This record gives sequence, structure tokens and C-alpha cells, in this order.
Amino acid sequence: MSRKQRIPVGIWVESNPGDQWAHQGMTRLLGFIIEGIAQGGVYQVRLSLPDYTRPEAEEDLKSLNAKEGIDYVLYSPKDFNEEVKSFEELAMFANRHVKVDGWLSLFPQYTHATYLDAPVTVIFPDAIPLVFPDYAEASWGKKGHHVAWRERVGELLTEVDRVITFSDHVARDHVNKLFNYDIAKIRPIIGAPPDLSPLLPYVRDHKRTSDSLKQAAEDLRRHALVHGSPYFEDYPFENSPYVAISTQDRVTKNLRIVADAVSRVVRDDRANLKMLMTAHLMFGTHGSPLPYFVEDAQLHRDIISMPDLPRAVHAAFYHAAELAIHPSIFEGGAGTFPFLEAASVGTPCLMADGPHQREINLQAPRLAKFVFDPNDTDGLIKLIRMVRDNRPEIVEEQASIYQQLRQRSWQDVAMEYARAATENNKQVKLKAQRARDSKTKMRIADPKIR
Repeated sequence: MSRKQRIPVGIWVESNPGDQWAHQGMTRLLGFIIEGIAQGGVYQVRLSLPDYTRPEAEEDLKSLNAKEGIDYVLYSPKDFNEEVKSFEELAMFANRHVKVDGWLSLFPQYTHATYLDAPVTVIFPDAIPLVFPDYAEASWGKKGHHVAWRERVGELLTEVDRVITFSDHVARDHVNKLFNYDIAKIRPIIGAPPDLSPLLPYVRDHKRTSDSLKQAAEDLRRHALVHGSPYFEDYPFENSPYVAISTQDRVTKNLRIVADAVSRVVRDDRANLKMLMTAHLMFGTHGSPLPYFVEDAQLHRDIISMPDLPRAVHAAFYHAAELAIHPSIFEGGAGTFPFLEAASVGTPCLMADGPHQREINLQAPRLAKFVFDPNDTDGLIKLIRMVRDNRPEIVEEQASIYQQLRQRSWQDVAMEYARAATENNKQVKLKAQRARDSKTKMRIADPKIR
């Protein structure tokens, strides 16, 4: 299929100034989808972005195994010498310049997607604000952000004909039960195992060698030197074992249990081990217990933040680790993404129990032996010791599980996303246009309505 014949699929993004693009869960997912689209050669991804998001997104997407202008195209107002001052105006810009057969909205709270002309399919990762809420007044007051999130999501779901989730448990327990959305219109699309090894040209067959470990360490030191992290500029990553934690520091991510386990292994066992994480360590904040724990226990050089890693450096971060741990009590997808990423570059991983993990365990029962109770620090410590004592054997076993799960490819996943966004859209488009016409009439009649 030639370039002109490719079916265009839009990506709608409502990022605010200062929002991070690189190394976020949804933008990493988008990268895997774009690479799957590139493999298929049937669709083309077209991203509509605010001007302030464009530079970081452009730099990040360059690292993909996909060609800009063929597999994906970026659009922002500055390309057309236009200026927009709101997301509604950005949607009008997209209607003029980004011609697609259907849109994928990266989040369900992106309500301005309703102004898009082509049909919109909403990606719904989870309903964390409702399932694991913050009970502060700032969250649940009349203008609280949890209240606003619920209202925005509810508003958008009334105007779209399709929703994509990453798992059956979110489709059933969040979208259907919490928002009363028709289960028949929800498509759970299970992700495929990512493969980070192509980002590291010195890695062969997903395995770590003394030479590849040294080169990954050099990558990490080089990044530290360029990005102003003096502590890591000459850090001996290849000789200093560490636990890799790749996630944000939110309550559901449960980072505190790993910090507790690592501190006890270091102090009780006198072990040489650190905890390095991609999450920002925000001292003085109370969003999670981790900052206070590190500060109170004086663990500043045992538990250290390495945020904002580019994709290749992030892969090196996994590769050089003694092991990875993902302690999250809940994930919107089926399975534990960091396990798949770590296994792809030859690093073993331990995972906390939760609905996401139980769902993937049905496909790969052998994973159960590497799963721990997210409230049991002693159990996690035992598993850490087991991995350290038997690392080569565990790497081989997890590599076998990884290869089993790789029977599903990102090309398969990307095609499912693209079809969900574009198929049967004539009827959907008529419904969406009628809804927008009705909303326009209401806004004209009452300017307060947005």
C-alpha cells in the first residue's frame, strides 16, 4: 500500500504547558502503537499537538522504529502560521488541517475531543480517582479535581460510540460499572510485550553480558554528564547492584514497600544494593509516603531518583539493574508492563499482586512464583534474596515466559487500535455530527454553556 493510500488515524492530545511527554505511560504506549503501525504499513498516525508540546514529542518520537512523514505525522498550529488559545480552538485547527478517518483520544478526560469532526474513540486506562481516591477537600469539594475528572469523563462518554481499555477488569469494573457505559461498546485491547533491546545495539538475544553491562553503564553515565546529574557522572553502575523501579510515585504504585525492603536488605544483611527509580522524589510533599520515609531514615544515597530518561537510556537503566520490581497494587492493563520491559533486556522482575497481574497469570501461570503480596515486606525481601542468589536461572525462566507472551505482536495491537478508531464510522459520524450541532445551538442560545 502506497503512502497516499494509507488510512489516516488521528491522535488527540490535550496536554497543558509543563506536562511531561517523554517516559509517561500513555506516550510510551503510543510509541509502541506507532511502531506497530509502521510494521503493518496500512495506517498512518496523525498527531494533533499544542505548540508547546511539539518539541518534546518530536524529539521522543524520533527514537522510534518508524518514519516521520510515512508512519506518523505531527501537526501543530505553528506549522500553518496559526495561533490557538484554547483546546476548543485546537480542535477547530485539527478539523481544518488534520484529515483522518477517526480519532483516538489518549485519555477519557479530554472533553474537547467532542469538537472534532471525525468520530472519536476514547482510550480509558482506568478510573483511579474513583477507585483509589484522595479524600481531601481539594479533591472532592465542589470544584475538586476528582469531581472535575468524573464530570469530564462522564460528559465525554455520552458522546462517543467506542471505548478502548487495556484489560477486561477495567472494562467491566470501571467503564461499565462506574459510568454505566454499554459493555458491548467497550473493546479491551491487551497490549503486546515491548522489546527494548533494539534500543541497545550491544545487546544480543535479550541477554546481558559483562560487555553489554559495561556499555549500558557508560550510557547512564553519559546521560548524567549531559543532563547535570553529578552523583551519577562517574557512578560504577556495572559494579553497584541496584533495584530498578520504573514508574511514577503515586499511592497505587506502592513504592514505599520497595524502599522498606531495600533498606532492610542493606542494613540487616549488609548487602550492596540500592534502589534507583525513574519517579521524581519530591521531599516535603505528602502525595505518597515515600519522600518522608527516605528523609526520616536518611536513605538519600540508597534510594535515588533518575527521572526523565530518554527511551534508549531507560532501556540501559533496566539492562544494568540487578533486578526490577513493580510493586503497584493496581494497573489498568493486563499484566505488569515493567516485567515485560525488563525481560526484553535480560533483567529479572518481581511483581505485586493485583487484578492486572491475576489477569495475565491466566495466560502465563509460571509468573505466579514471582508475585508478592503488596503489603508483605518480609515476603518481598525473601523474593529479592531468591533472585540475587539464583539470578541466571531466573533470567532464563522469565525469558521463556516473555517469549511465550510475544506470540502477540505490537503490529496486532496497533491494527486493533486503528480498526477501532476507523471502522463503521459513517453511522458514528452522523451521530457525532448531530450531537455537535445540538451542542452548538445550545452554546449560541446560552453563552455560558461550553
